[in-house]
Amino acid sequence: MKLNICCWLLASSMLAPVVAVAEQALTGQWIRDMQQQTLTDPQTSGLTWRHNELISLGDQSANPAYRMKLFRINAKTAAFNHEPVPITISDKVRNSCFGDYLVNSPDLEALTWDRIDDKTLITVTEDASRAQLSPACGRKYAQTNSTTYPTLLLKISLNEDFTKAEITAVRPVQFPQEAQVGNLPNDGIEGLAVDDHQNLYLALEKNSATKPAIFKTRLTADFWAKDNFVKVIDANLTLPPLNNKGHPINGIDFLPSPVPGHPGYLVAVARNDDQLWIFDLTNRVMPYVQPLSFYVATDQSGLCPVYEKMVQTALEGVAVKDGRVYLVNDPWKQHYPDNIQCDVNAAYFQNMSPLLFQLEVDPRWFTLARPKLQTTVPGISAMAQIDADRYLLVQDKKIDQSGDRLGVLQLSATGQPSYQSVFVTGWPNNQPASDLESACALPGRPNEFLIGESGSWHGEFGRLFHIRLYQGYANVLASFPLPIEQDNNADQAGDNFEGLVCVSKAPNRYLLLLGERGGKGKAGSLVWGEFDLAAGAIHWQPGRIAVQAPQPEKAEPQQRDIADLYLESNVLWASAVREVGNGGPFSSFIYQVALIDPQAASPVNLIGSSKIYWQIDGFKVEGLAAPSPQLPGSSLAIGTEDEWLHGQWRALFPPVGQSAAIPSLTPAAPGQVNSSSVNQAPVTDKPKS
Repeated sequence: MKLNICCWLLASSMLAPVVAVAEQALTGQWIRDMQQQTLTDPQTSGLTWRHNELISLGDQSANPAYRMKLFRINAKTAAFNHEPVPITISDKVRNSCFGDYLVNSPDLEALTWDRIDDKTLITVTEDASRAQLSPACGRKYAQTNSTTYPTLLLKISLNEDFTKAEITAVRPVQFPQEAQVGNLPNDGIEGLAVDDHQNLYLALEKNSATKPAIFKTRLTADFWAKDNFVKVIDANLTLPPLNNKGHPINGIDFLPSPVPGHPGYLVAVARNDDQLWIFDLTNRVMPYVQPLSFYVATDQSGLCPVYEKMVQTALEGVAVKDGRVYLVNDPWKQHYPDNIQCDVNAAYFQNMSPLLFQLEVDPRWFTLARPKLQTTVPGISAMAQIDADRYLLVQDKKIDQSGDRLGVLQLSATGQPSYQSVFVTGWPNNQPASDLESACALPGRPNEFLIGESGSWHGEFGRLFHIRLYQGYANVLASFPLPIEQDNNADQAGDNFEGLVCVSKAPNRYLLLLGERGGKGKAGSLVWGEFDLAAGAIHWQPGRIAVQAPQPEKAEPQQRDIADLYLESNVLWASAVREVGNGGPFSSFIYQVALIDPQAASPVNLIGSSKIYWQIDGFKVEGLAAPSPQLPGSSLAIGTEDEWLHGQWRALFPPVGQSAAIPSLTPAAPGQVNSSSVNQAPVTDKPKS
C-alpha cells in the first residue's frame, strides 16, 4: 500500500537544472516465516528476484539461526515460501586460500543471479577484518588496492528445486588503484547487479573520500573457472550531487529500458538518504533521485495513528521485476528501536524484524534527457492552456530530430515565463511524433490533451495522439489516424493540419475541428469529426470547408490561412502567417473564422467578410490560447514558431478602442451566420515586448 505525501524536494546537478521530485511514501510488510511469525534479527543484506519469488540472505551479524542461509520470500505476502535454505561450501572452496574465512560465518552482502544460468546466485563478502591469509596466499592476493583481506565474489549453485545451495567457486576482487577505495573493511561492496549483456556491477558503500562508487566487470564463460583477481573497472557513472555527509550505496539492481538499443539502468538504494538513485547506463544524464519515506501499519485500534512513520529504516536490498521495485531493510541495531511509537510494533523493532516495501517503476526514470527548466522558449508550433498560469507547448521536431516534443510554460506571479521540457512515454511502436503542429485540451478531463502531427510523409505518420500530462512527463493513451486526403512526399505538398479544437458534446463525446493550413494558392480549410472516448474512435466527416481568410495589405503567395485555431465561447479564431523563408521576415494576423454549435447537424458556420483583429509583424504565430489571469486585461495568448529565430510567448491586449474582452459574435441560429455584430478593429497592433 502506498500513501501520497505532498512534500517536494529539490535535486540539482551539474548536467541538469534543479527539478522538483515528489517524495514517495511506502508502507512496509513485516517479513514472516513459515509459521507466520516475524523474523528475529536476520539482518537481511541483499535481495534479488528468481522464479517468481524474492531471495534474500543474512549477514555476519545476524541471529545465528539465519546466518549462511537464503530466504525465499513471497513478494505479495512478504512471507517465506520455504524454510531457509542453508548455504554449504564445496570441498574445492574449503581448500582454497579463502576456505578458513568462508567456513566461519563470512559477512555476506548483496545478492544477484546470473542472467544465463538461473541456478547460479552471486554474492559478495564485506567485513573480513578478523580473517588472515596464509603467507603464500597473502603474497598472491596482496594487490587488492583496497582492504588487506580481499573482497570475494562467490558463486552459489542451486539444485533444481532450490532446496540446496552451495558455494562452488570464489574470485577475489582487485579494484583500480586510481579509485582510492581504501582499507575500510566494513564499508565495502554492498550491491550487485547483472545487466542483459552479462556485465556485473559492484556498488561500493564508500571509498577513502567517503563517497560511494560503482564498478563493473564481465561475466565471461570461464569467469568461475579462474582463481586469479577479478580486475574490476570504474563503471563511469556520475553520482548525484553529494555533500560531505555519508551517502552510501547499499543495494543495486538492473532495470531494463523500454527503448530498443538502450543499455538500461541501475536502481540504487542510498540508505542514509532514504532515496533511490536511477543511473542511466549511457551516463548521458544525471541520476534521477527519488526521495522515499517509510511507514508501518498499526492495529487499527484508534489508540495510535493508522500508520506510523519510521525515523530509521536502513535499506540494504533492492530487486526489480515486471515494473515493480522491491526493497528490504537491514535493521541497524543501534537505531532501529528509535522507531518505536505504538506498542503494537514495539516488539518488532526491538527484535530487529525486517520489512518488505515495494513501489511501481516510474516512467520518469526512463527520461533520456532530464527536463530542463529555462527562461528561453523554443519554437511553439501549437499550445493549449493547462490552467490559469500554465500552457502545454508543442514542438514540430521531425522524426530524425532528437529531443522532447512537449513542454510546459509556467507564468510567475509577475507574468514572467519559464519553460520545462516534458518527456513522453508510450509512443506507438516506440516511434516518437514527427512534426507536431496542433493541440487542444479535452474539456472536463484535467491534464488530458489531443496533439496532432501535421500530416503523412510517404504514407507514414499522420497521427493524432491522446495524452495525459503528469508531473514532469506525459503518457500516450491512444493514437488515431488523421483524415488525410493527400500525402506529403518529395514530389508533392499534401495535407498539413496546423489547428485543432476540442469541444464537449456529451459525456465522453467531443466535437473535433481540424484546420488545414493551405498555402501556395490553396485556401485553408476546416474538417470536423466526433471523438467517442468510451469507444476509442474518431469519426471524421467527409469533405472540407474552405476558409476565406481576410487579406492583409501586400499579401504574399506564401500566406497560410490557418496556422492555429482557438475557440472562445462559440467563436472560432485563427491565426494566418506570411513568411519569406526560415529566416523571415514573418507577419501574422488573427481573425474570426466561424461560429461553432457542437449540437447542430452542421456545427460549423463560416463568418463572411471577417476582419483582421491583430496584425503582428515580425512574428510567425502558430499558437493561440486563452489569456492568463496573471496578466490582467489581456485578451489572448500567442506562441510563435520563428524557425531559426526560435519562439516567443506573448499576451495580446485589446486593439485600440476595444474592451479587454475578445471581440465576439452574438450567437446565431443554427444554419445562419451573424456577421453584423463583428466590431471592426485597427489592422495593426504590435505585440508587447
